[in-house]
Formats: sequence, C-alpha cells, structure tokens
Amino acid sequence: MNLKRWLSVIVIVLVAVWIGYDTMQAKRDDEFGRVLMTAQKQRGTEITELSAVPEPPRDMVVRLIPGENLWFVGKYEDGGGVEIPFKPGTSPMKSVDVIPQHANPGFVGPEQCQECHREKYQSFLATGHYKTSRPVNETTIDGSFDPGSNVLKTSDPNVAFEMIQRGESFVQRVHFFEWNFEVPMEIIIGSSKMAQTYLYWHNDGLYQHNVTHITDGNNWINSPGYIDGDAAYARPIPQRCLDCHLTYFDFRGNTNHYTPDSLIFGVTCERCHGPAKEHVDFHRENRDVRQAVGITNPANLDRLVQMEICGQCHGGSRSLRGEALSFRPGDRLQDHYLPPNDELGAKNSVHTSNQLNRLSQSVCFQQSQMTCSDCHDPHHNERGNRKLYSSRCMVCHEDESDCALFPLEGIDFKENCIDCHMPRRPTDNLRLQSVEGDVFPPLRDHLIRVDDMSTKQFIDDLND
Repeated sequence: MNLKRWLSVIVIVLVAVWIGYDTMQAKRDDEFGRVLMTAQKQRGTEITELSAVPEPPRDMVVRLIPGENLWFVGKYEDGGGVEIPFKPGTSPMKSVDVIPQHANPGFVGPEQCQECHREKYQSFLATGHYKTSRPVNETTIDGSFDPGSNVLKTSDPNVAFEMIQRGESFVQRVHFFEWNFEVPMEIIIGSSKMAQTYLYWHNDGLYQHNVTHITDGNNWINSPGYIDGDAAYARPIPQRCLDCHLTYFDFRGNTNHYTPDSLIFGVTCERCHGPAKEHVDFHRENRDVRQAVGITNPANLDRLVQMEICGQCHGGSRSLRGEALSFRPGDRLQDHYLPPNDELGAKNSVHTSNQLNRLSQSVCFQQSQMTCSDCHDPHHNERGNRKLYSSRCMVCHEDESDCALFPLEGIDFKENCIDCHMPRRPTDNLRLQSVEGDVFPPLRDHLIRVDDMSTKQFIDDLND
C-alpha cells in the first residue's frame, strides 16, 4: 500500500513539473515575441537597454569548440544554435595599431592615381569594381533599418535577426530564444548588383554575418550557404575571398587573419595595371615624361593574356596556388590559380557564371579578336545599359538584318541584343535560404548564342 502511495505521489510531482516547465517555456516564447515587437516599434530607450552584452541563460548549452577557438550556444545539446568566435557575454573587438607582417609590394590606392588621371578616377568611383568592397556607413549600406522592415525571421520561431542603426554604427542583433546579442556590420562585400554581405572584425580575424541584403526585392536574407534557423557568425573570410574584392591587404595567416589598417578597398586601378608606387614616384619626379613608366597597360598585352587579368575573378571558382595578390598583369592564370572547379559542384558561388570560360565558347569570340574590354569599359559604370552594350554588338554585326527574326513589327533590334543572346537566369549553383523558400538570384550568362527560350520570353514581354 505504501509503495502504491509513493508511486502516486511521484507521478503527481512529475506531472506538476512538466506543466510548470511547459508554462515557463510558453512565457519565454511570449517574452521573445514581445521583446522583438517592442524593439521594432521603439528605437529609443529599448535599443539602449538591449545593447548591453548579456550572458546566455543558465539553461542554454555553452561550449568552446576544441581546436577552433569558436563558441557554440544552443538550447539543446544536439540541436542547432549560435556559432561565434568571441566568448558569449562579450562583444567582438577589432585589433588596433597592429604592425603589418609583410612589406607592401607597392600598392598605393586609387586616390594616388587621380593626380594625373582625374577624369578616369572620378568616373571609376561609380563602377561595380570600385564598390565591390567598402566600409559600412549610411551612404554605402543597402536595406531598410526602419521598424517593421528591418527583421529577418527564420523557420525557427525562436531565432530572428534585427538590423539596427545606432548613430553612425550598424549592427545585426541576434534573437535566440530569450537571449540576444549584437554584432557590428563593418565591411560591405558586393557591389549591390546582386547583393551586399557584411563582415566584422574580432581581433585581427574577419568573419561573415549571417544576414545578407539581396538587391532583387530589397530584402534581408540568409547569407549564401547558411542554414535557415541557425545563427552563424563564425564563418572565416579566407584570402581568396578578399583576393577578388580588395586591391590590397596584409595577410597574417591562419585562414582569416589580416592587419586591419592595411586594407585597400575595392578592385581598383592597380589590380589591372599593377602596383603603382614606382609609377607614381617616377612621374612625380619627371612630370614632362609622357611614356608610362613602372605600370602595365593591359591593352598592350596579347589578347588571352589581357583577358586573364579579368579571369582572376571572372574565371570560375579557382583556388590559389600560393599567396593571394601575387598575380601581376601579364602573368598567366595557371601560375597563380588552380584550374576552375566543375561548375556543377561549385555551390553557392557568385562567380559560377564563369564569364571567361563561357565567353571563350562563343562563336563571336572564336571568329574574332574580341576581348572583355570590347564590351566593358572598366572606367565607367555601364550596368544595365542594354542599348549601349547592343551598340557594341553592332560593331561587328553591322546591320540589324543579321538577326534571324528581322524584321518584326514593334521591335528595334539594335536596342537590345543582350536579353536574347546572353540570357540572365537563376542558377542552382547560387542558392539562398529564407523562411519563404529558396531564392536563386539570376546571373548573366556570357555564352553568346541563339537561345530560343530567352527569345520567346523577350517577344512575349514586348507583347504584354
């Protein structure tokens, strides 16, 4: 009898504990939603209060990942969670006054070029190459920071991200169950043609944010390769990434460590012409000399050698053979980069359109001496100007009657060759996850050909 009584007591206690835990969990979920809604509606004292650095609650799993110097914070031992390179309860901090490990081989930055090439410099500031990396500030960053449109929800109702402007600073605030913390948005990667993603410093290490801004639709979305529902802020930025987005940086080793003050942002003059210190110094001392000294003019190089300058970043997903930034105009790609990966296996790469390889397969390329710069003026922003690009097609195709569809009522064939012969389409190789489903940003294919599907779409759009 006593045994039965004790068993009954134990069952009652367990039921009471379960009900209490369930009630407590519901209250926490309600509190998470309340905090998020309040933060959206009130950007004054609420933001100041939440900007503190709280430690994770005691019921969360907090673990240092051995050998990686990364921290994991989870609600459950075997579930998803937060990955960060800084200790939970602290903020990431950028190293200052760090002495470079390597001597700068002569990169001086584009501002030095404007002294003699002011017109080219001024027009270049509007190009995608110049904007492909920038410090974050109010004039460079995309996306809305207004309450109601500054939140990225995920497939997990307990995980969300909030983009916040506080004075001249921008942060991503992570809401993970009842815990929240902030990560500064410090560097923009991407020219906004497709998207902007963001980097931040912790000590001398560069890491990527979980949330990216996608231009098409003007939305916040998970960064490429990120799993919706996690909060990953520990992805290191290797030198191959910066090799295609910066003019110069001092690499300190260990995958993603750099001298912060060494960065020269953007893919600027010296990535196509070579380090300019010798050139600048000589011509400041010899202003009457008109022959360029200490610099390379790509137009003087052989056709394929010239195009391999572009192939550093527009030649597929190539890995480095040695150190980044070792390529110089006039070098061959195979001396500095491994062959490009199979495009079908190069998932979540913004370079999977592989412009150099695709263009080389085109009959237009094979039956002419065309180069990238025959269509693209690297010193001016011509993005989206289909009429201008089409006029360059007409240099070789002198008469619009070259088009098999000519004549067709209502169509000026000289206005837009591009959308039929170089279609812009989504690709499975670039996938971003969102709570609404996967997003596939479109890429312009540089294989010039007759594409029946694109042509039909083009005509249908004109007739709508």
